[in-house]
Amino acid sequence: MKRILLITAHSDDAEISMGGTLRKLINQGAEVLNVIFAIPSNIETRKKEAIQSADCFGYDVQFASFCEGNHVEDIPYASLIKEIDTIIACFNPDDVFTHWSGDSHQDHRKLSKAVRSSFRKKQVSLYEFEQINQNNNIAANQFHPNIYTDITETMSDKLNMIKYFESQLQGDMSHYLSHATYIGSWRGAQINTKYAETFLLVFSKQQF
Repeated sequence: MKRILLITAHSDDAEISMGGTLRKLINQGAEVLNVIFAIPSNIETRKKEAIQSADCFGYDVQFASFCEGNHVEDIPYASLIKEIDTIIACFNPDDVFTHWSGDSHQDHRKLSKAVRSSFRKKQVSLYEFEQINQNNNIAANQFHPNIYTDITETMSDKLNMIKYFESQLQGDMSHYLSHATYIGSWRGAQINTKYAETFLLVFSKQQF
């Protein structure tokens, strides 16, 4: 059984960015753990939403020891690295997925950098995902994926995952569902399929 570790800044990041791929991995029998590092506000509601989505779709969710009431940018860099080191040592993943190092959100960039630092101790395949919920054209145009995943058959699951995060689908964030569909369609057209998600493969542990 393949072991997949997601290291994410906020409670809905994994589902918004790679929900379709997440569902495919689960369908293939992978054991998936999503570790969330920051819940700055509305803590109990956002934790409950993350747990409900994980329970419904068959993956595990865990909250970093200092996630409650903090942004990632508030957490000392050394503390982030130490916790990630411990998580990787305990879970022993085959693949790690996290934020793109050039993301426009400061929490995402800092966590991505900390994940890369953890590779001084253990090397596994590392993928960085495309964050679709950031309205920043500069950052978006700089993301150049080298992995495309056809999620046509799991797109509906992705949208249903996102719907669990009701507290995050309001106001300035109400566009998450429509953007997930739009970007999924745009990326799908690039590989001649209906919907796709994209990743930057930073390092591959696979031997040839």
